[in-house]
Amino acid sequence: ERRALARAMRTQSEDRKLVARSLGDDALEEARSLLGMPIRVEQWNNEAGRDVIRHYAWGIGDDNPLWSDPEYAKGTRFGGIIAPPTFFFGIFDAVVAPGLEDIQWYYSGIDAQFLLPIRRNDEITASAEYVDVKPLQGKRVRNMLVQTGDVRYTNQEGELATRVLSHTYRVPRSGAEGGLSYEPRPTQRYTQGQLDEIMFAQVNEYVRGADTLYWDDVQAGATLPGTVRGPINQMDMTTYYAGAPGTTGYKSTKLKWKYTHWARTSPEKLPNNYDKCYYGAKVLPSIGHQDAAVAVSELGMPGPYDNGPQRCGMLATCVTNWMGDDGWLRTYSTRLRLPVIFGDTTYCKGRVKDKRLEDGRGIVELELWTENQLGEVTMSGSGTVELPRRTAA
Repeated sequence: ERRALARAMRTQSEDRKLVARSLGDDALEEARSLLGMPIRVEQWNNEAGRDVIRHYAWGIGDDNPLWSDPEYAKGTRFGGIIAPPTFFFGIFDAVVAPGLEDIQWYYSGIDAQFLLPIRRNDEITASAEYVDVKPLQGKRVRNMLVQTGDVRYTNQEGELATRVLSHTYRVPRSGAEGGLSYEPRPTQRYTQGQLDEIMFAQVNEYVRGADTLYWDDVQAGATLPGTVRGPINQMDMTTYYAGAPGTTGYKSTKLKWKYTHWARTSPEKLPNNYDKCYYGAKVLPSIGHQDAAVAVSELGMPGPYDNGPQRCGMLATCVTNWMGDDGWLRTYSTRLRLPVIFGDTTYCKGRVKDKRLEDGRGIVELELWTENQLGEVTMSGSGTVELPRRTAA
């Protein structure tokens, strides 16, 4: 066993080469054959402790005291700290992409329902089922698949707090026939004046907080104040991973070897029903979030890139800042369009699409999106918010 470990370490540089597999008809059939399978969930966090919630919130740049300050939160309608809506990513990243070994996965987006707040010290259990797969054609890759999981987050009382349909692209890597291939893009350079403007927008970000927004006062077509995040760098990624898993395969030192080397040579030593698309890879595919060489030469990305759930969380902050403590984000959907690479700045934006009454409740429909510093839309989305009314029906 020691000799095998030594050989693995000596060939580490060779192991950095990711296998490039084409996406043929057999891949679609393989993906379809697995439909209905339950997914082995490895949770990053099991309890919504005060610091666990704060670490996640800070990882998306959200310092709203409702998520972190017990005294402030005690005075809100929740009576204590609650987690940001997208905190479920900090429990389990919701990636459901079984099978298709050596076919790269990227986050595609979510359709989330928020039924109950996740409160401080709640014990959350995640469960997942693989429910759909569809073929898709893109501009930069001829053929890809989108796999969908139905992921549920239940509290200690057995109540469903959050339900997410989570979508994952499966895309051939750059070395495969028909693989993904972006042109490498140099890191964005900013003038000091531009950096000052970006900094000012973030440190002076609008947070409604306890100032109630009433449904009666919302007008269709109104724009949200928005948020700014970035320029993103490796430190931002590291901070995010303190509160949420980069992928279920991220492990350190001893656990790294158990989940990579042993997965290839002695899978019986791992927990039952582990999936080789998460464990046993020579190089974790998610290393492209940190390593420029892997991101560009192996994966075909324009540079090391952000984490999809991280961006989803950042855009949700644009909504929670606007709606305030008395609002409730009921539904939230996103679709990732372009990668955000190191040096990019993300501008989270939204507008009121419509408003209506639903069983006497004030409902506002939002159109949401993110743009980079080049004005390109990197993610599109929508949301449904419930707001208090000045006068009941």
